[in-house]
Amino acid sequence: MIRLLIAEDSTTVQRVLRSLLEDEPNIEVVGVADNGEMAVEMCRELRPDIVTMDIFMPKMTGLEATRQIMSECPTRIVIISSMVKSKDTNYSFEAMRAGAVEVIEKPTGILSGKYQEIKKDLVRIIKNTIRTRPDAQLSWLPSKTPIIPWENNSIDERSSQIPQDSNYPLVLPELICIGGSTGAPTVIVEILSQLPADYPIPIVVAQHISKGFAQKMSEWLNSSMPLNVQMAHSQSVPVPGNVLVCPDHSHATFSSKGIIKLVPPTEQGGHVPSIDRLFKGAAEAYGETAVGVILSGMGKDGADGLLQLRKQKAYTIGQSEETSVVYGMNRVAAELGAVSVELSPIEIADQLLEIGKLPKK
Repeated sequence: MIRLLIAEDSTTVQRVLRSLLEDEPNIEVVGVADNGEMAVEMCRELRPDIVTMDIFMPKMTGLEATRQIMSECPTRIVIISSMVKSKDTNYSFEAMRAGAVEVIEKPTGILSGKYQEIKKDLVRIIKNTIRTRPDAQLSWLPSKTPIIPWENNSIDERSSQIPQDSNYPLVLPELICIGGSTGAPTVIVEILSQLPADYPIPIVVAQHISKGFAQKMSEWLNSSMPLNVQMAHSQSVPVPGNVLVCPDHSHATFSSKGIIKLVPPTEQGGHVPSIDRLFKGAAEAYGETAVGVILSGMGKDGADGLLQLRKQKAYTIGQSEETSVVYGMNRVAAELGAVSVELSPIEIADQLLEIGKLPKK
């Protein structure tokens, strides 16, 4: 039985969430918190398996409540946001940076015939979230493990005690591709925020995220680091100092000249964007001059694509098991032999900095 706490100040949304979940045989709503302070108190007392957390609540915001809960009693937190079209979505992503494992849009369209569809999606997310490890989300963060910001020291002063294999690049790569799912947004922002504005290798990111949030995620990333972060479009050219984020409505791959191509999803389903499509496209267009990084996430998307990169003698990195909220995609990739080395997020940041020092062709 999944014990769920609802943190939401709107009585209407409270009723909607209860209505969607009350007849689910494996989910029990153990409490409802009307504000952030109550959410923290009820989390201490009830020890729920999952908390659905609103962001803007009286007495204490959902962001601050998330920070306190993750500090005192780490719990799986799903941010339920009404701000997909709002500039304030940054609060939701900051809550993920504070330890929440997922962000989704508040249920709407209940009266427009979408009840069963909304219910199915919500239950699926809750059942997926129960498989995550909330303590891993923060185990490696700067507050837990010291990391020296780039602007305060030179790259040569950073630790470089990082294992390397025969695929380690000898010259500056032409592209870095990063793929992640559940638990990865926090990792992505912490890794990329360590890179300088003039980082010499273009970066493309494919992140599984609820539909409608990719654009907001790119804006959040852009406000959190020196690098320039933009959404990828057809004909986008990966350039140094830039990060391109794949949209949530199309798959991203590359032309023979290394230019981004967007491909509409098929009716067969699967994650959009597909990390496999991104990695396989990079393997075909860039070969051994690419670097692939696969992070925390459920399922196996990205594992086959990373293997294609590995077969092209590209350098590939997998997030380590102990730091992964879900050791899924990266586990499958490691089992396939697609991973050159497994590293913690802080080690990945260090490794990318070291790679950025390599000589050009």
